[in-house]
Amino acid sequence: MFEKILALVLSVFPKVASLPKNAEGKSILTAEMKTTLQEKFGEKFVEQFEKDLAEAEKSDLNVTTSPTVVKLQQDLADMKSKFEAAQAENLTLKETNGKLEKVAELDITETIDMNKTGKKVAFKPNMAYMHNRVIEEYFNQGTMQYSGDDTIKTSELQDEFGKYVSGQKLDVFKSLNLGLTITDYMTTVVTDKSEWRAAHAIITSVLQQFTPKWTPKGVTEFTPITIKNFILKVNFPITPSDIIDKYIAYLYDETKTPDQMPIVAFVINELVLPQLLEDLELAMATGKFVERIKTTDGEAGSSALESMDGVLTILEAIKANPTNNATFLLDGVVLTSENILEEIDKAVDAVPYKYKKKKMLIHADPDLITLYRRAYRTKYPVTKNEDADKFRVDFSNLTFAPIDGLVGTGVFFITPKENFIHLMSRNVNDAKIFMQVQNYDVKVFMEFHKGTGFAMEEAIFAYIPPTGSGSVGGGL
Repeated sequence: MFEKILALVLSVFPKVASLPKNAEGKSILTAEMKTTLQEKFGEKFVEQFEKDLAEAEKSDLNVTTSPTVVKLQQDLADMKSKFEAAQAENLTLKETNGKLEKVAELDITETIDMNKTGKKVAFKPNMAYMHNRVIEEYFNQGTMQYSGDDTIKTSELQDEFGKYVSGQKLDVFKSLNLGLTITDYMTTVVTDKSEWRAAHAIITSVLQQFTPKWTPKGVTEFTPITIKNFILKVNFPITPSDIIDKYIAYLYDETKTPDQMPIVAFVINELVLPQLLEDLELAMATGKFVERIKTTDGEAGSSALESMDGVLTILEAIKANPTNNATFLLDGVVLTSENILEEIDKAVDAVPYKYKKKKMLIHADPDLITLYRRAYRTKYPVTKNEDADKFRVDFSNLTFAPIDGLVGTGVFFITPKENFIHLMSRNVNDAKIFMQVQNYDVKVFMEFHKGTGFAMEEAIFAYIPPTGSGSVGGGL
C-alpha cells in the first residue's frame, strides 16, 4: 500500500523524479512539499506518510526509484495527461461547436431529487460503476486508470449518491442537530413556519386556595421573542479526479477499505458534513443575517456568518432596546483574572431565586470558562472540582457550559433550557440533499431550515463585554 501512496505523492510534484535526500542519504519531504501535501490531503496524511517513509528507508533501498513506484508514477502521469487532454478537448468543442448536438447534450444538467424518505438501509456500492471499478483495481492491482468523465462517469456517481442518500437522509440531517455542541443545551421546536413565538410563559404560578367560584390563575405577562427559521443551503462543487485522490488518502489515513467507506458516503460524511457542522456552530452563535437581494449562477456564496442570526446578535438587539425585560449582568465590567471570581458570584446572585433554584447552565465563551477556572485554581489550589467537565459555581446550581461558536467573544448568558430555543423543520421531506452533474462538474446541494433564539425576555440573564474592551480579559 505504501508504494501506491508514494506514487500518489510523487504525482503531486511532476517535476520531481524522486524524493530529496538528507545528510544520511535517506528520502525526506522538504518543508515546501509538506505544506503542499497538507493543503491537498491534510496534516494527518503527511504525518503517517513520513512515518511509513522512514520505515521503508530502513531497508537501505531507494524506495522512490523501485520498479513498482516508477510504474505507478507513470500510470498516474498518464492518467493526468489524459484527463487534461479530455478537458482541453471538451473546452475546444464548446468554443467552436457550441451548437452541435453533442456539446448541447454535455451542457444538460441532470438532477436526481433525494426527497423520498424511508427506513435506513444498508448501502452496497454498485461495482459495475466505473468509479468503483477504478478504486477496486487500485487496491487489488496497484494501478488506476481514469481520465475525468471518460471513465469516472458523473452520471453513475450521481445515481449512486441518490441511492445512498435515500437510505441515509434522516441520519444526515439528524447529524446537523446531534453533531452540534450548542443544540445539546437547547429545546428543539419543530415547525413549518418561517417564524415562531412562544404562546405562554415558561414559569408561572397556578396554586391558590379553594373557593366555590372560578378564579383563573396561571397567565402571567411576559415578552415573547420572535425567532426566525432561516432557510440555509450548501452548494459544494467537486471535481471527480480530486475526489479519487482525497478518497485514497482518507482510506490510507484511516486504514479503511472501500467497502467500509464507499466513495459516496465519503463525499457526505468526510467532505461536506464536518465543515458544515463547524459553520453552523459559528452561525448559530455569532451569525448576523445579511439578505442578498440579487444573485447570479456562479457568483461566490455568502459567508456562513451572514446566513442567519445567532445568539450574540439576538442578545445585542435585545440589549439595544431600552424597554427590554431581560437582565443584563455586570454592565460596564471588564472580566479579568483578578476580578472574575467575584464578578461571576455577583452575576449568579442577580438571578432570581425562582430561576436559579433550577439546575441551569452558564452558557459561555470557552476562553471565559478557562479564565475562571485558572483564577479558581490559583485562589484554591488544593480544591478539586467534583467533575472537571462540569464546573459548578460554588453555592449554586449553575454550571458552566462552553459554546464553541462564542470563543473569543467574552460573552455568557444564563437561561432555562426551556427558554433556549432551536428551530428545525417539522418534516424531513422539507430538507433536501441531491447531486447535479454538468460536463466534468459534480455539485452537492443541501437545503434545510434552522433558527435559534429565546422564547421570552424575562428569563434571559446575560453578560456582554463593554464595547471596545476586547474579548476575554478586556483584550489582555
